[in-house]
Amino acid sequence: AMPKIFTKTGDRGETGRFDGTRVPKNDPQMEVQGSIDECNSALGLARAYIEDEQLDSILKKFQSLLLVAGSDVTNVSHDERLPFITDSNITALEELIDEVEEELEPLTNFILPAGGKASGHLHVARAASCKVERRLVTLRETTEVNKTLLAYFNRLSDTLFVLARYAAKLSGNGDEIWTNPKMG
Repeated sequence: AMPKIFTKTGDRGETGRFDGTRVPKNDPQMEVQGSIDECNSALGLARAYIEDEQLDSILKKFQSLLLVAGSDVTNVSHDERLPFITDSNITALEELIDEVEEELEPLTNFILPAGGKASGHLHVARAASCKVERRLVTLRETTEVNKTLLAYFNRLSDTLFVLARYAAKLSGNGDEIWTNPKMG
């Protein structure tokens, strides 16, 4: 039988790490992990509105890598059994950005985080990815952080921005241009 989903071990505000140690749920490490989970969940929601199989499979790969990133954050003992985010993961994002940008009109204005259901959810995922970055910088003040992780989430935010624009294009909505209220 499957183990029960509720263990009650976290009822006093602590949670277990991979290495078996327990930390408060608001530990900076857990803040990073929670933000990664937010980003992953937003991607899952975006996928519910995406019919393009290629884009869906790209996002599914991101989701899988976000689980890797989450274990990377809490792998304080550098357990080699766990996968890590690597430079090649970052290179893959850069190549994807270049590829997708060829399909899009060059940006000349700020745009609103809009553009339809899929695009809107990808913008939420992008904002969550930026939050992961901020949380990683905080974590770095007290704990050693895999430098590749910071670069990865920085690049992931850029990638999700471009993919949100692409999803807006696919849905026929396109970019929503921000107009400066001072300019009327």
